[in-house]
Amino acid sequence: MVICCRNSASTLAGTLESVAAQGYPGWWETVVVDNGSTDRTVEVAQGFAGRLPKLRVLRVPEPGFQAVALNHGIEQSTGEVIVFVDSDDLAAEGYLEKMARALADVPYAGGELEVARLNPPPVRARRDLLQSRRIDVFFDYRPAVVGASMGVRREAIARVGGFDEALPTQHDLDLSWRLAGAGVPATFVPGAVLHYRYRPGSRETFRQERGYGLGEVMLYRKFRHLGMPGRGPRQAVGSWARVLFALPGALSPAGRAKLATVTGKAVGRLEGSLRHRTSYL
Repeated sequence: MVICCRNSASTLAGTLESVAAQGYPGWWETVVVDNGSTDRTVEVAQGFAGRLPKLRVLRVPEPGFQAVALNHGIEQSTGEVIVFVDSDDLAAEGYLEKMARALADVPYAGGELEVARLNPPPVRARRDLLQSRRIDVFFDYRPAVVGASMGVRREAIARVGGFDEALPTQHDLDLSWRLAGAGVPATFVPGAVLHYRYRPGSRETFRQERGYGLGEVMLYRKFRHLGMPGRGPRQAVGSWARVLFALPGALSPAGRAKLATVTGKAVGRLEGSLRHRTSYL
């Protein structure tokens, strides 16, 4: 299992507790990769020595986007199957065993995301739930596994060269699409439940969604020649119309979360389109 972190001291202990509680009977290791933290993340991880099988706490030599840490974790791990978990989520009972059982038969898989445990209703309502019943299709193009609950066989990820370290976000979608192009489709693993945490505040939500918008533009630049559809004037107007429609609700917690979500995504797409001279509004 590979867990990548950056300034995750406030949530990492809960994640590692959930990993330590897994009852998987086979051989496994836990690789925690610190990607340039300035808080107590490394100390928190080291505190689980003796509680997690074959725990190693590593530091990325040259910190960068999350894909850099993920690739470092892959390189330093030794198992033939790699399961990724984010440092602010919780693995439910039996998660690792069900993912491992699935990956004994298929090369690439995603678990079942659940959001009720870690997110209050106003936060949950800001966006549609992904990967709760299937591997979802993104941007009317191809299905993709959400990186928070992803498992892959080493030979499959090596076939496509790992994660794209140039992408600030959306590296999980990029990997899924490149694997599919190489003949490696994704399989959904029902019952392998990961409790997924959204960003708690409007500022953090806006920052995350802005990053997603920037990543979308870069995905479009990369995959448009392979059939990823663009976004025309109607979609662009729709994005900013959603921002306007969300403004009246900004006095409520749910409204602020929704406004931060749609505004962040629209701003990110605009910024990415200008920065990369590619229209994807």
